[in-house]
Amino acid sequence: MSSNYLLLITIFTASLLTGCQPEAASPAVSFYYWKSAFKLSPTEREWLEAHKVKRLYVKYLDVDVENGQAVPKAPVRFADSTYKNFEIVPCIFITNRTFQAAVNPEDLAERVWKYLQEINTAGHLSPTVYQLDCDWSPSTQAAYFRFLDRFRQLAEGHTLTATIRLHQLRYPEQTGVPPVDRGVLMYYNMGDVQNVEEPNSILNTQTAATYLTTDMQYDLPLDYALPMFSWVLAYRLGELHAIINQGTCQKLDTLAAAAAIGPNRYRMQQNAYFGNHYLNRGDQLRCEAPTVADLETAIDQLKQIDNHCEHLLFYHLDENLSNAFPKNLPQHLADRLAAP
Repeated sequence: MSSNYLLLITIFTASLLTGCQPEAASPAVSFYYWKSAFKLSPTEREWLEAHKVKRLYVKYLDVDVENGQAVPKAPVRFADSTYKNFEIVPCIFITNRTFQAAVNPEDLAERVWKYLQEINTAGHLSPTVYQLDCDWSPSTQAAYFRFLDRFRQLAEGHTLTATIRLHQLRYPEQTGVPPVDRGVLMYYNMGDVQNVEEPNSILNTQTAATYLTTDMQYDLPLDYALPMFSWVLAYRLGELHAIINQGTCQKLDTLAAAAAIGPNRYRMQQNAYFGNHYLNRGDQLRCEAPTVADLETAIDQLKQIDNHCEHLLFYHLDENLSNAFPKNLPQHLADRLAAP
């Protein structure tokens, strides 16, 4: 058998093996549902159907401090039965100041768990995954992690996840790594919302880049959450006065009392209402939303992390999505994350 023939066989075999290598699967697209009443609109159902969404992360309740006591409150209400078509992941939002108060973390975990089961029972739900959302700090780490330890005992047999912010990803030696099964890296709200000169506090990829290094690792497997929402920030005398959710530049363009003074920036020319907020003449406004290019850059940055993302989450499912983003965008971003 000639050497040329053997070489051809080797090349042909190698090409077959290379061609048969499975491509990395794109992460599943999921959405947060962050409203007090769960009721899907036709537009929201269209988005879920378009991306074959199977899992929804639903805010079940908040935990905050009232009169010096940590209080679970604002439980979700299932206003229609469409939630039964999805795997529901209960999300519990806990303010950082909760763990700055004189709170017994284990007792709080038990009260929160009981509250969650009451919601599950009312909705005939049996979740297998729970998510805790708290932007803890070094000073609250011990109390929050004690809460998680007890919650994990109560949720034995379930998967427990926790949200991770960029500073916690970058400096785990200072903030610690939460005792959970999986993390969700919240890749938004990384800019300075208080700063009137901030270009975009929702998704500032230049700021985000300072937290990342090539092949960086975290001691938990991570899913990623990206923003798909907008707001208008109102500043009075240089200080943040109001956050007007679902505000957009397009809406400000139709407000006669506001005049454009630069890209995404406006100034009130006279007193007027906008988004149920009363604004004064002279107030400065900045409309913020991530662009498609911003989100693609964010995906490319996330690929620096040595990690396998199973779920790509978007905050949040809302009637206004179609007015602000292309409907194919979530799947496009999931495919981009999986691409070499």
